[in-house]
Amino acid sequence: MFITFIENFVYLSTMLAVLCFAFAWSIRQLSLHKSFLHPLTLSRLYAAAILLPPVFAMWILIAAFLPEWRLNPEAFKAAHSLPAHNLHLLSEVTASLEPNLAYLTICCALCAALFAVWSGVRSYLKVGGLIERLTMNATPPPPPQVSLVEKVAAQYGLDVGLVMSDYPFSFVWGYWRSRIVLSSGLLSTLTPKELLGVLEHEIAHHKRRDNLAKLSLSILSYLSLAFPLSRLLLRWRAEQVELVCDEIAVTETAAPLEIAEALVKLRRHTVTTLSQNREAKSIAAPSFFMPHNEPDRKSFAWRVHRLIAFADSPPLLGRVTSLLQAPGGTAIMLGIFFSLSLISTSLYAPLAVHRVAESIIHFIK
Repeated sequence: MFITFIENFVYLSTMLAVLCFAFAWSIRQLSLHKSFLHPLTLSRLYAAAILLPPVFAMWILIAAFLPEWRLNPEAFKAAHSLPAHNLHLLSEVTASLEPNLAYLTICCALCAALFAVWSGVRSYLKVGGLIERLTMNATPPPPPQVSLVEKVAAQYGLDVGLVMSDYPFSFVWGYWRSRIVLSSGLLSTLTPKELLGVLEHEIAHHKRRDNLAKLSLSILSYLSLAFPLSRLLLRWRAEQVELVCDEIAVTETAAPLEIAEALVKLRRHTVTTLSQNREAKSIAAPSFFMPHNEPDRKSFAWRVHRLIAFADSPPLLGRVTSLLQAPGGTAIMLGIFFSLSLISTSLYAPLAVHRVAESIIHFIK
């Protein structure tokens, strides 16, 4: 039963992941031609396209197999009136390839899960070592810039990590108790107003718990055979999250042009450094104001253009609350709905999902 459950989960999650990707891709294409959706809405759409396939697949399978787990074989046979009783959901469609396909599917699922955990842990631990390799005999940052960083960080209860490196970078490191890490090169490159905009951008990542959300979605993205599509959704979501944090920074500082100028400056320095420094190219930190790898030119141009547009049309002050909302509340509500709907189905219609699923599979066969 356990092998059958895992096999069905992988099949169903894969099919749902493909459908969700197709829907998200369609919305993305429409948005690229006509920006009718806010970046916050798009980021939630991409997150939902990653989250819903494994969650919905799990719900369907638990609801479908629950009667067999709860009832003894005689009671289950007596309650089960459909002739499709011998069909065990999607695994029966591929019965001619069993048991080798089942073992292969389970191996792929386990490997994907292990890789997801290993990738997240490796990425997190890798940051410290790479920062040490980036450390050089850099010029000390201006004391006023350091004081500004310490003042803003203390205001939000953040620890500060200052790296003596000419390579300009800033990012939020950590999943719950975060630390903002900056290089001396960043502090020397930017003006105080530009630096304040970068700090507010990174603090927005901290308030929104973006690193934790990214890790969770990254693990979920590997729970189907369509994980390359889910990883693409994760990248699209990251683009929209940067736009959201830019808007928060503009709201907090009222300095959109300075933030746009900081982006342009850092891109200029980054492109030059990446072509000369392999270590800098391999940084894999959770959140960056300026991406560590060569950013997509269209995305970068749109990001700068949007910041400049805020100079004439500032973002709505009342929207910042929704922009800063962390996903924790949504996850709790989803968990409650998941549990209550399963309990209700088990109490009032225990065989409903089982019968519908088997009827569909019987029709496919």
